[in-house]
Amino acid sequence: MNHRIYLPDGLLEGIGEVKLLDKILITSDAKLTPLGSCTYWALVGLVLFTLVYKLSRYTTPLFFKGYKQMTIHDQRDWDTRFGNILFSAYTAYGTIYAVMVDDLFWAPGHLPMMTRTSSDTYALLGIAIGFFLMELAVTIKYWMGGTAMIIHHLGSLVSVLCAAFFGEGHCATLWMLSTEFTTPFIAFRYLLDKGGLKSHPIYVINGIVILVSWTVTRLATFVPFFIVMWRYRDQILLMNPVVQLLLIGFTPTLAVLNAYWYTKIVRGAIKVLAPQKRSKPATKID
Repeated sequence: MNHRIYLPDGLLEGIGEVKLLDKILITSDAKLTPLGSCTYWALVGLVLFTLVYKLSRYTTPLFFKGYKQMTIHDQRDWDTRFGNILFSAYTAYGTIYAVMVDDLFWAPGHLPMMTRTSSDTYALLGIAIGFFLMELAVTIKYWMGGTAMIIHHLGSLVSVLCAAFFGEGHCATLWMLSTEFTTPFIAFRYLLDKGGLKSHPIYVINGIVILVSWTVTRLATFVPFFIVMWRYRDQILLMNPVVQLLLIGFTPTLAVLNAYWYTKIVRGAIKVLAPQKRSKPATKID
């Protein structure tokens, strides 16, 4: 992957050195540090996904007349779905490439796997920070998905922030972000549902894809993940305590949340795929 940063000439020189707590974002010689580049991508993500969310309320009525008949809550939920699709498609590709295709984390070297980073991993984390900031604000305001969704978004945001700030655990964090692979299909399900296409074959096909992809990427993936984390447990003990706590505490919580939502997906699949019982004709009473 190639994440290029575009900034006006002379901007960094005009800003000067910038620090966040004890971390330098812009050096005294006008260069972005890795955390500085992550901040750049976080701002890009925040602006981009906020625009997508805001513009949806104006563009959707142009092709879907039923939008204005929905409740405000459903409209705002609809508006988030396009950003969900965009973010998850980008993140799934980027994280799967970084964790499974690239040899950054797995090639032999003197650096511990848990402390290995790159400009691409910082960019991926930055985009995720921007997305979760926007998504969490909307989720809390309209209480979308209830407490479970708040826990998911808040835990994800804090985990990504800490991985970026401390420069540790990028491999584990990106691995967990790869579970966003299922999100486009969840978003399509909502759009098809509100679009009145629940009886269309594509709705059933999409539901099957959700079931299969969720089984693989949001449940089965935890088996090799925990095996790898156990294998590198000596490196985890050397990480910042906050990152350790999130890795040991939030990751199992995420697995539980995924299993909880999986039960709903299975029940929904059974309801859709099970043969419908025909109602008996009423008996005429003379």
